[in-house]
Amino acid sequence: MFLVYLLLWLVFAARFSVEVMVLGVIISAAIYWFARVHMGYKRRASLKILLRKVLLGARYVFVLVWEAFKANIAVLKIVFSRKACVEQQIIYFRSDLKSDVAQTVLANSITLAPGSVTIALKDGLYYVHFLDSEFSEDIENSVFIRELRNIEKYDPPLERKEP
Repeated sequence: MFLVYLLLWLVFAARFSVEVMVLGVIISAAIYWFARVHMGYKRRASLKILLRKVLLGARYVFVLVWEAFKANIAVLKIVFSRKACVEQQIIYFRSDLKSDVAQTVLANSITLAPGSVTIALKDGLYYVHFLDSEFSEDIENSVFIRELRNIEKYDPPLERKEP
C-alpha cells in the first residue's frame, strides 16, 4: 500500500525531482503508518482484497462500456426512426447497495448510458428519467447492480484499535 500512496503522490505532483520524491516517500510512509496503527490495516489481507477489487473494477468498466454501447444503438434507432413513438418515463427504485460509493457509481453509470439520467439519489432511492419506457425494464436487477454487489462483497470490515 505504501507504493500505491507513493505512486499517487507522484501522479498528483505532476513533476519529478529529488525533492518531490523524498517528500513523497516521507508523506507516503506517514500515511501508511497511520493506516496500520489507527485504522487496522493488515498488509496481506488488504493486498488480496485490493487486487480482487481492481480486477472486479476493471470488469465493471468493461460492462459499463458494453452497456453504454448497447444504449447508444437503442437511442440511434429512436433518433433515425421515422415513426418514433417515445414514451418518456420517470421511475424510482431502491437498491440494496450498502456503501455510498457504490450507490454513487450506480447513479453515474445510469447517467452515462444514453437515454437515461439519474435525477436524484436520496437515502438509496434513485429517481431516474428514461427516454423510452423500454429502457427502464428490470432496472432493479440491472447488470450494474449485480457487478457492484460483487465488488461490495470484498469491502473489509474495519478493525479499529481502541485508544
